[in-house]
Amino acid sequence: MYSKKEKVLICIIIILALALIGNVYINSHKPTEISLESNEYEDAKKDEDEIKRTQQESELIGVHISGAVKNPGFIWIKEGTRLGEALNYVGGALVDADLDAVNLSKKLSDEEKVYIPRIGENIEKAEILSGNGKTSVNSSFNDGKININTAGIDELDSLPGIGEAYAKRIIEYREANGPFKSIEDIKNVSGIGAKRYEAIKDLIKVK
Repeated sequence: MYSKKEKVLICIIIILALALIGNVYINSHKPTEISLESNEYEDAKKDEDEIKRTQQESELIGVHISGAVKNPGFIWIKEGTRLGEALNYVGGALVDADLDAVNLSKKLSDEEKVYIPRIGENIEKAEILSGNGKTSVNSSFNDGKININTAGIDELDSLPGIGEAYAKRIIEYREANGPFKSIEDIKNVSGIGAKRYEAIKDLIKVK
């Protein structure tokens, strides 16, 4: 007959034995973890990022907006974006923009160019973007000369010796002092002296 202490000791031994057996059983049936090495993980991550980037690019279209807008140029927008929304991506329209001459509800398409005219600008021969989806034609070139009172950065930039920097100065001067009264007044713009004026005088006009 076992004493009380012996019974307690036997119980402890049995419990420890069962715990040991259970631990061995659990470890033997534990699923093997498969881990990727660091370089394999990085390659998989790159592939995933490339797929996401490709999907995002496929949803974008490239559009060129010029004319009476604050920041004319090329932009990426979501497919299905309307002209009115797209203007926000170029800083919005200028205060003298003739928005009634364009269809702001028109959905833009890839590789499309849109010209926003100014109020009072001669657009008789221009195909301003409307419901027909045509790309605008710059009306300032109807007689081969650029109207320096309505021309945007893109137009002024095309003049010899002007470039984007001087184009911005011309527009800033015009906005601060009002329309040019004669083509000679362009010499009042900082940096446009007699030599630069001689190079462009036959290519510009005021109206």
